[in-house]
Amino acid sequence: MKQMGFLLILMIILGTTCTAYASEGANFGPQTTSGEPLWRLLSASDAVNSNLSKIETDLADTSLVLSETGIDGPAARGVLSNLTMADTAVIDCITIDANGTVSEVEPMSFESVKGTNLKRQKHVNDTINTRLYSGFHLIKAVEGLYAIDSEMPIFDKNGTFVGTVSLMFNNSQFFGRVLAPFQPSSGNSKIWVSKADDGTILYDTDPTQVLLNKSSSMYLDYPELLKLFNRMSIERTGYGTYEFLDQSHGETIKKGCYWTTIPNEGTEMRLALTLEL
Repeated sequence: MKQMGFLLILMIILGTTCTAYASEGANFGPQTTSGEPLWRLLSASDAVNSNLSKIETDLADTSLVLSETGIDGPAARGVLSNLTMADTAVIDCITIDANGTVSEVEPMSFESVKGTNLKRQKHVNDTINTRLYSGFHLIKAVEGLYAIDSEMPIFDKNGTFVGTVSLMFNNSQFFGRVLAPFQPSSGNSKIWVSKADDGTILYDTDPTQVLLNKSSSMYLDYPELLKLFNRMSIERTGYGTYEFLDQSHGETIKKGCYWTTIPNEGTEMRLALTLEL
């Protein structure tokens, strides 16, 4: 009964992909993979969703407090300082006025961005124009690094839009912490995260691959992997096999991969489980 329940959950997650690609290899698929590694992927997905939801809730709560304090001044900085404790991967938190200009920032080590106009960043501009929560976005930040950012609109007590509050976090640190309890014990089996559209690696247990994408030279000699990246860009769930380097980059090995989608209104992300075959 427990096994039947597990398979039902698995089929819901993988959807019709299980049928469509069953012929890809009879030696790899839900029918031939034990429940334990697949349960790791399901549990990891739940953990990622839970942690992202916590950040969203903290952002929403902060927006309500800033409605009372305003988006600049000592009180606003105190509110932002509290928000920086939402997650250990937080880089900084800022308020942005209705014109797209940074009003306040915490921690003070990033004070140089105060006064910078960020409307050229699409997710900031979209939040200002729509007055809606933006989800999570991988961006090249004015602070000089790639990170994940999220914007929440702020309205004053009269319901007038006054700006946004932003939380930015280190994607590799965040996913590394959240996924650590679910990582397979084998060094060549792992759970990792990528952008859907171009395969940009947001987290990998091999740090040399973080921020590489499917156009990077490391991947160009592995056509099966490139095919998998292309499938992951359009299929929200699925599985497949490919050849790529082992964790030490010492030899090429055969791998199987399952993936699912991290729900998000911003950058579409895939959570993947790779198994050494």
